[in-house]
Amino acid sequence: MRVLNGLPGFILMAVLAALSSLAAASAQSGWSRGDVIVEAELIADQSVVAPGDSFHIGLHQIMPEGWHTYWRNPGDNGLPVEIDWTMPDGVSVGEIVWPTPIELPLTDVIMDYGYKGELVLPMPVSLPADYAADTLSLRADATWLVCEVICVPEERSLSLTLDVGPEGQRNEAGYWFIREALDAEPKLDPSVTASLSIEGGRVILELAGGEFANPDAIEQLRYFPYETGVIRNAGEQRVQAGEGTTLVVMEPGYAVSSAGQDRQDGVVSWQVSGSDVRQAIVVEAEPGSGGYGLAPVPGNMTSADGVSTGLFTLVLLAFGGGLILNLMPCVFPVLSIKVLKFVQAAHADTGAVRRQGGFFLAGVLLSFVGLAGALVVLREVGLPVGWGFQLQVPVVVAILSLLLFAIGLNLMGAFEVGARMMGLGAGLADQPGWKGAFFTGVLAVVVAAPCVGPLAAGALGLALTQPAPVVLLVAAAMGLGLAAPFVIFSMSPTLLRFLPKPGAWMVTFRQFLAFPMFASVIWLSWVLTLQSGPIALVFLGAAMLAMSFAIWAHGQGHTIWSVIAIAALLGGVISVVAIARLPTTTSTQTLSGRVEPWSHERVAELQAVGQPVFVDVTAAWCVTCQINKLTVLDSASVEDAFDRFGVASLRADWTNRNETIANLIADHGQAGVPLYLLYPASGGEPRVLPTVLSSGSLVEALEWAANS
Repeated sequence: MRVLNGLPGFILMAVLAALSSLAAASAQSGWSRGDVIVEAELIADQSVVAPGDSFHIGLHQIMPEGWHTYWRNPGDNGLPVEIDWTMPDGVSVGEIVWPTPIELPLTDVIMDYGYKGELVLPMPVSLPADYAADTLSLRADATWLVCEVICVPEERSLSLTLDVGPEGQRNEAGYWFIREALDAEPKLDPSVTASLSIEGGRVILELAGGEFANPDAIEQLRYFPYETGVIRNAGEQRVQAGEGTTLVVMEPGYAVSSAGQDRQDGVVSWQVSGSDVRQAIVVEAEPGSGGYGLAPVPGNMTSADGVSTGLFTLVLLAFGGGLILNLMPCVFPVLSIKVLKFVQAAHADTGAVRRQGGFFLAGVLLSFVGLAGALVVLREVGLPVGWGFQLQVPVVVAILSLLLFAIGLNLMGAFEVGARMMGLGAGLADQPGWKGAFFTGVLAVVVAAPCVGPLAAGALGLALTQPAPVVLLVAAAMGLGLAAPFVIFSMSPTLLRFLPKPGAWMVTFRQFLAFPMFASVIWLSWVLTLQSGPIALVFLGAAMLAMSFAIWAHGQGHTIWSVIAIAALLGGVISVVAIARLPTTTSTQTLSGRVEPWSHERVAELQAVGQPVFVDVTAAWCVTCQINKLTVLDSASVEDAFDRFGVASLRADWTNRNETIANLIADHGQAGVPLYLLYPASGGEPRVLPTVLSSGSLVEALEWAANS
């Protein structure tokens, strides 16, 4: 076997890095905004303004039915309006005046705050006394997020020109629009005092003075904090009487510990008993001392330190899901190579094994947290994405196919990376041990991410509805679970003694591991054809041929052959670029005779005639989905049950990016696929079935749906 120290060293990794950048660009360019949703204009309460005057302008928005925008604190998801102003020197525009928001519940665990219908956001404007121009021109570059089932970020450049004269003149239409919005602004009531305490795992807002001396006279009270994370937005807010005060008892949020240290401002909205008119005021809640005598909440609430046991549950589920990933078919081939490396070093240098374990853990953790961070960023700009979204980009699938193909060639002995086969970094290192271990962890996460599997699916789904620190923590816990078996082995000399000693068997085992790699390449090639059509397979084959030829040519040991090898690699890059430029196909996995394409409308039609509905949310790149399909969904007993109970079968295919399906997944508290929904014949919300199906339990569920 030849040792390649040059080409797969820096060139191959440079090529892969360049292709990864290309993949990111392709993913970004795939987003299209569509038509304008919110009608928007700038209005003013004066048609003529005078130098030295102060007046108001407003952003006037009209939203279609069912759509909404967001308050200054958007709740669990969303983005508020932001405006960049272009104005003459000396003119100043103040902060947005926010009317009282309404609750916008999305699911049982997700609550947003915002507005529907028609909205005016006023802002004060000050004109300097020495303003000499005849007109005043203002331009607003405004951005907002508008959501229904999907969320669409919109931006608009709006302008307003007003005449300038010796005296101001009212603009009647604009005046009353803005006056109504200013009247809807909650204001501070000096007769009301407020404090916020943490006691017994609850957040308690105490309101004293004014109408709050009699809690019985108050209905439908709701506290909207200015800061995120103080309370669980979707949690119950229970009103009860204090000693001449009103107590609002709430579930804590992820940043609740700050509530006991800093003043928490917010809005309190309520109705007076027997009235349909809502009132609202601003409260400045100082840190309270508690002492309300409330018993600790068992199980699902927090202790006084503000740490939610629900978060511990999420972390434990994610850790368990990471452990299970070690057994998933898409991950096992990569991790088995890690075992081979441990065996090689275990009886020679236990210190090296410990270092490998540590760097493998670092690679896994950084990759999981990095992927979760990318999801958070995409979520914050309004893109509906889910876990495993990277394999929805065809060029990423192509790059991963090439990487696994190169690893297979390496395992078969077509080339060596470094003096020993100690890393999958394809020549990343002068010190192949620790760098190989680190990049093995990175590769394991890239392959593992789409295989969400049991336990982790629910944890990730709920985490992705939470603020960024929770998402990153849950992702790190999943990474710890994936890396735990190897870290435990590497850190324990006693366990290392049970590993077999190195010998000739390792050469055979190493070569055997190439075949799962090639099998993964076949699977990814199939995914690519579903995403971009058969022509994509031709370009991928050309890239593999170019890579293989480059490896062979460089191994000839002459400068001219190295130049030829580089040229071959450039040809491979061109082939991958061609894949990135191919349009994605609209049809993906083939539907069988009884399976229809999913849509919200089709589900509603079937439920309207009393037929139960099974929805399979799947993707070609999801290994768990394919196993469930082969072993359960396509089995004779299950197909017979579908016919016997008259259950309609719909498929939502997420192989390619689809915002509507992404929102369907998020709406049911999941992070990715597979997701199985079973709608009962009697109508109503669906039952979410387990991620890993069994024939017996699925048949029982189908019977329940038919007879409900």
